[in-house]
Amino acid sequence: MSEKFLFGLPDGYAVESVLIRRRDGYTACVSSQVGCAFACRFCASGQAGLKRNLAAAEIVEQVVQLGPKVNRIVFMGIGEPLNNYGNVLRAIRILRDRRGMDFPTTGITISSIGIPKALRDLREEHLGINLTISLHATTQEVRAKLIPGAKKHELSQVVQAALSWARRHNRTVTFVYLLLPGVNDSVEDAQRLVAMFADTPARLNLMRWNPVDSIDFGRTSDRTLQLFKSRLERAGVPVVVRDTQGMDIDAACGQLWLRDLRGGRALAASASVATAKAI
Repeated sequence: MSEKFLFGLPDGYAVESVLIRRRDGYTACVSSQVGCAFACRFCASGQAGLKRNLAAAEIVEQVVQLGPKVNRIVFMGIGEPLNNYGNVLRAIRILRDRRGMDFPTTGITISSIGIPKALRDLREEHLGINLTISLHATTQEVRAKLIPGAKKHELSQVVQAALSWARRHNRTVTFVYLLLPGVNDSVEDAQRLVAMFADTPARLNLMRWNPVDSIDFGRTSDRTLQLFKSRLERAGVPVVVRDTQGMDIDAACGQLWLRDLRGGRALAASASVATAKAI
């Protein structure tokens, strides 16, 4: 079950969070910015641009409001966490403080498009967090089209910086790959992924697109998805399929914020409001 919340902020802006029920607890999917500067073509969050960074307290408050049953936190809501590096790291340290929520850092995941400099800084942090990189392409050209704000970040540098983080902390980094028909689902794409990730501390999460109003992408067929996955498996690349959830509540990042406020300020800051559930 997924439940989506819109949180009003003191300046009239709002951000959204998602509470996801799992068999062994609840995951809080939290936002790190109001809007996003990277304008991923398949995502609603960047359609209204970046308004501002969230303060560490505003990030922590999302977790507090989602309740005491939360035992995992993922920075996969609105915004690019590594583009608000200081406040996100400050929020993580507050969450893990024994005098506060005493939350285990092994239950915290940062999801990023991959900013090489920030990844190099993160490599030197003494935090046992998890890292997920939104990859979505195997060439710089295709990735720049899908993620316009990442044009200046070379794909090879993103991958190498993330793998360097993984080796430094003896952890596995997850690369998310959103399959889009005719865009990044060719045999050649699969071969390039094998070249990138065979015999590395990485795993791939294959996903299908969660439809967003006004964005014209198709959903990859079951057959294409399985063939793509099989090519990676045969080459020894760890890969799983993570199908989308919450399509009936517009659970893709930023859809509620964009639909209700068009990214602008509300007339008055609101309390947290649960707007929809999906089972």
